[in-house]
Amino acid sequence: MNHPGNAGELKDYPKEIILKDGTGVTIRPVREGDEKGLLEMFKHFPESELWFLDHDLSDPGYIHDWVMNLELKREISIIALLEGRIIANTVLRMKNFGAESHIGRLKFSVAPSFRDKGLGTWMLLDIINLAISRGLQMLVIHLEQDREPSIINWIKKFNFHEEAVLENYLSDREGNFHNLVVMTKRLYLEWDDIY
Repeated sequence: MNHPGNAGELKDYPKEIILKDGTGVTIRPVREGDEKGLLEMFKHFPESELWFLDHDLSDPGYIHDWVMNLELKREISIIALLEGRIIANTVLRMKNFGAESHIGRLKFSVAPSFRDKGLGTWMLLDIINLAISRGLQMLVIHLEQDREPSIINWIKKFNFHEEAVLENYLSDREGNFHNLVVMTKRLYLEWDDIY
């Protein structure tokens, strides 16, 4: 099913991409030394957004442990850099054993000042290609329905479909409940799989 993680699948990095406004950006895997840049990027996120992430990305200790303990077999993390500054991050998490080993869980974050410039599209397409090269057959992403309707509509353009809406599943800082949308994308590993 899954191919074991190795540095070979990341051999094409760094890559250069061009945003809608003509800005050139570099994308590459996260590596030791990126902790400060990741912390700096997440400092510019509204607290309401940070609350809905899986971990406290304002915590230097968490960021350090995450970067230092990345295992390619279970997680691939790609960042976008502009003049040495990290401006986006995508994460593909996998299980290398069991009934869900064909599924990748996707997270992505784009710095607020770089949204609506095509950066999210580049990052998403790149992580989809990595998932295919890893041999995954499905991607799953969780989104908050009220807060992220534009992201939900945008991600549907990449053939992600709403699988479920879990009502009142998430709680914000004030204790208000929100719906969680589970979206999935089937990955076609060969052209024959499409027909």
